[in-house]
Amino acid sequence: MKNLNIELNSYRKLFENELHTNILGFWIKFGIEKSGDGFYGATDLQGKPVLDAPKSCVLNARILWTFAKAAKEYKNTRYAEVAERAFSVLQNHFEDKEFGGYFMSIAANNQPLDTVKHTYAQAFVLYALSKYYEFNPSEKLRLKLNSYFLFLEEKTKDVTNPGYFEAFTRKWELYSENRMADNNEPRSMNTHLHILEAYAAYYKVSKDELAGIRLKELLNLFIEKIIRPTGHLGIFFDEQFAETETSKAICSFGHDIEASWLLWEAAEILGDENCINQMKPLSIKMLDAVDRAGVDKDGGLFLESTRFGSHVRTNKHWWPQAETLVAFMNGLQLSSNPEYWEKLKLSWNFIDKYVIDHKNGEWFTKVNRLGVPYLTEPENDPSPYYRNDWKIDPWKCPYHNGRAMMELIQRIDKLTS
Repeated sequence: MKNLNIELNSYRKLFENELHTNILGFWIKFGIEKSGDGFYGATDLQGKPVLDAPKSCVLNARILWTFAKAAKEYKNTRYAEVAERAFSVLQNHFEDKEFGGYFMSIAANNQPLDTVKHTYAQAFVLYALSKYYEFNPSEKLRLKLNSYFLFLEEKTKDVTNPGYFEAFTRKWELYSENRMADNNEPRSMNTHLHILEAYAAYYKVSKDELAGIRLKELLNLFIEKIIRPTGHLGIFFDEQFAETETSKAICSFGHDIEASWLLWEAAEILGDENCINQMKPLSIKMLDAVDRAGVDKDGGLFLESTRFGSHVRTNKHWWPQAETLVAFMNGLQLSSNPEYWEKLKLSWNFIDKYVIDHKNGEWFTKVNRLGVPYLTEPENDPSPYYRNDWKIDPWKCPYHNGRAMMELIQRIDKLTS
């Protein structure tokens, strides 16, 4: 154990340097508008702003979450200023003062652009506001958090069927043509994973009774309906959470491995003994399932498999690599099996060698199986949502890799204390 502690502390220095210098430093230098009160919607690979790019609610919420956590952990005034700016942007430009909730996107001039209310995006706002409250608590923010949680419950909860509705018009009428799903299926794993993430964060700071009830419902929904017997997650579902036929052939390795530790974290926050007892072996089962099917021999994580596992998309996107690090660390903590630490080191080596842009900062969006970064979009393997020729875009954020570094640092401290 002594030798492991020495190695853990050695890697801790690498993770901390990556966090402050290459990730947060990049966003401070290139993400903040030079003339304006917010953040650029996109930059190119060198950090030059794309001035006409729209700004997304998800990106701004993720900036708020990341810098609020960093400001709290490191008592850093610059990080605090960025968090305060992100909070101000969400309230002044993204919040719909007329109908409630937050716009999906605004134009470069801060005027509303996409006014659809995606539950996914609304959940990220609750997640970010909860972390901001944890960093900078006030009675005004506490009241806002509480009212926003109740607002989401009123608008997005399906009182007839399990789970939450996916999308609404600006006026909060159900919008079935614009869900976060490939074929506009009624329910998606992705939306519900991030509702759970947000409710866990809110419950952590509020201990609200209803939030605890809903968090337990969401955990049970994953345990009973969303996690397949194989340990992989189902992707798309009907109103009763039966997985749709088109979904059954897909494994999303990034979501699988992210959920393996997010669900455990939620169970810990909830503190329900039954959920904890169920989630501990399930978290390991989910991690091992991805390790077998989705982790390459060099430690990089493939994006997904289709056709019931017979077709693997071998490109390696930035965010699943970050989640792999946290999941292996979580596996080490839950099992005390040092093999997970060896797997983590292999994954970090792949990231450090191929995914991190050591010249221009931050991480490349996507590399191929051999680690060569895509600087333009390949016609035969398009990315979901984000662009390879932009370092910042509506979906490319400091949240996955920044959160991963902070999780690793905190977990190493806990293991070695």
